[in-house]
Amino acid sequence: MRLSTKLLLTAAAFIAGGAGIYAFAYHLYPPPSVRDRQATTPAPAQGPAPAAPLSDQAVAQLYDECVRGAWPTVADAHVRAAACSKALQTRRLKPPEIALARLTRGIARTALGDKVLAAEDYAEALKHYDGAVDPRNPDSLNLYRRATSLHAMGETDRALSDYGDAIRVDPGNSLAYLGRGVMLATRKRSYNRAIEDFDKVLMLQPDNVDALIARGNAYSQIGDNGRALADLDRAIRLAPDNAQAYVIRGLANNRRAQRQLAMQDYETALKVAPRYPQALANRAALLSEEGRYDQAISDLDESIKADSDNPVAYYNRGYAHFARQEYDKALADYDAAIKLEPGMGRAYNNRCLIRAITGKDLVAGLQDCDTAQKLMPLNLDVRDTRGFIYLKLGDPRLAVKEYNDALDVDPNRPLALYGRGIARSMIGETREGDADKAAAVTLDPEVAQQFAPFGLK
Repeated sequence: MRLSTKLLLTAAAFIAGGAGIYAFAYHLYPPPSVRDRQATTPAPAQGPAPAAPLSDQAVAQLYDECVRGAWPTVADAHVRAAACSKALQTRRLKPPEIALARLTRGIARTALGDKVLAAEDYAEALKHYDGAVDPRNPDSLNLYRRATSLHAMGETDRALSDYGDAIRVDPGNSLAYLGRGVMLATRKRSYNRAIEDFDKVLMLQPDNVDALIARGNAYSQIGDNGRALADLDRAIRLAPDNAQAYVIRGLANNRRAQRQLAMQDYETALKVAPRYPQALANRAALLSEEGRYDQAISDLDESIKADSDNPVAYYNRGYAHFARQEYDKALADYDAAIKLEPGMGRAYNNRCLIRAITGKDLVAGLQDCDTAQKLMPLNLDVRDTRGFIYLKLGDPRLAVKEYNDALDVDPNRPLALYGRGIARSMIGETREGDADKAAAVTLDPEVAQQFAPFGLK
């Protein structure tokens, strides 16, 4: 008999949008219209570079193709990275141009999943902007660009300081408001403060698609679904080919339990950008919830190929392998997720559960459960898992304590009731144990079958 997934999947699939600095484009200049962007998108280079030295005009054109308009997105990252590389290889750019080209190429490389080379570009750009910013007479645009470099390198507090300074120097700097808002939302989870910054951007630029997406996401995070969807719908009307807008709207729909609408948004995003890693990872999470694990794993394989540094993709793939009882594969994916994001409590919880189920490394499993509890002290799934591992360790009294803690919060948890019933029977409290089991079976007639494969009845 195949084990029920209710015990295996004590936590819902972890769904997230991966909202870092590159979730949204940043405009270096007032945003061109969609038609203008399409008209000016350079075609991929054909054949080898000419042997003759480039004219000044040709160098200027390469530089313009590299930096013009918005920061690179998934849609144009290949073209922009190539243009920046060609411009830099001419060795005829001025220092400020080199810095902006390196910063732009870093963003393009990040969008392409090449984080190592991107980090080199950011470091070189930061060196320039550190020298270019005069503390006695700072320039708002240079402050903003240094903030962007710091943001990309994970220097949250320094980046926020530079964004703030850029705004003080120039209160009309919409770039800095947008950058600071994204950082407040993604790094600080300060959604209301972020919304204030996005409001400022939209006062200055009412049709700024990136600000609409970012504000829609922030509204969704605080449960203001009406405003969230209004912003995201408007962003899609303004930019129907923006894959990120559909991904964020999909997340908003998922948060309000509209799974079918969320799936439609992810599907549309993938029509616009077929290998978009966040759309693949989030679609896979919905597929896992539907029990379509083969399809989910296929999506996640592609997502990880496109972005090997996304912990959510590894977690979701581990979840799918977990449900298929492919425990070694699941364990490897949870290991990878934790390495990339050491604070991912659900990954520790599920890794603990795997070790309890397989009976391997039970002490390490208990340490995982301890870590999960520290990271998610109010999460009852962790209590259930800790109770289960104490049963496997042969310590029913500690199991009773864990299940009691879960049932004090929610007395109608079948897994906790049945687990406590087993633990009570093990310590001689047969009548109380039988009562717990009977109550659990009343709530979920299949609950006993979830413990039986592990010799627990």
